[in-house]
Amino acid sequence: MEIAVFGATGGTGNQFVAQATGAGHHLRALTRSPEKLSGWDAVVPVEGNVLDPGDALRTVEGADAVVCILGRTKNNPADVVSRGIAHILDAAKRHDVRRLVVVTSIGLGASVRNLPWYGRLANATVLHDLMADKARQEELVMQSGLDWTIVRPGGLTDGPHTGNYVHGSDVDVEAAPISRADVAEFLVRVLEQDLYMREAPLVTTREGVDLAFLWEQVRDVTTRLLWGT
Repeated sequence: MEIAVFGATGGTGNQFVAQATGAGHHLRALTRSPEKLSGWDAVVPVEGNVLDPGDALRTVEGADAVVCILGRTKNNPADVVSRGIAHILDAAKRHDVRRLVVVTSIGLGASVRNLPWYGRLANATVLHDLMADKARQEELVMQSGLDWTIVRPGGLTDGPHTGNYVHGSDVDVEAAPISRADVAEFLVRVLEQDLYMREAPLVTTREGVDLAFLWEQVRDVTTRLLWGT
C-alpha cells in the first residue's frame, strides 16, 4: 500500500513509519526536515509544511491512503492541527484518495467518559486550547465524506511494543498507559483490515496507573505548554 503520512517525525509517527515499512508498505511523508527520514528505503520524504496546501497536495499524490498524526509543534500556530487537516482533506479529495486515518486524543467526543478525573481537569484547563484544536480537526474529518477512522489513544508512553491493548468505539475502560509503538501497530491494523470505517475508536490498555505514569503525563503537558512539542 502507498501511504501518505503527515506527522511522521513525531513520537508516534516514527513508530508508525517503522511498523508500516516493516509490513511492506511504502510511504510518502511530509516533513520540514527530510534528513530525519533519510534512513528509510521505503519512505519518500516530501519537504514542506502542512500549512501549505501545495505541499499537502504533493504528499498525497499517488497514495492509496492517508494517515495523519499531526500534533502541535514548535514554531507552528496554535491551530496547526485543524488548519493542517483542512489542507489534507482537500488534497485527498483532489487526488481521489478515499481512505483516511487520523490520530487525535482520548477525551474528545464520547470518549470523555473514559478519562480519569485528572485527565478531564487537564483538558479543561491547561490543555483547553490544544484539545479545542483537535476537536475542530475531528469535526472537519467527520464532515469530509471520506472513508475516515479517527483513533483516540490513551496516555502515550515511550515504552516497547507489547501487542497487549484494547480498542473499540464503545468500550468500558479508563484511559491508561499505552506505548506509541502499540498505537502504531493499531494504525497499521486499521489500514490493512479496513477497521472502524467512519468510527472513532479509542485505544488504550488495562494497566494500572502509578506515580511514574502520572509524572510522565505531567512532564509531557509541561513540555507542550513551554515548547509546543
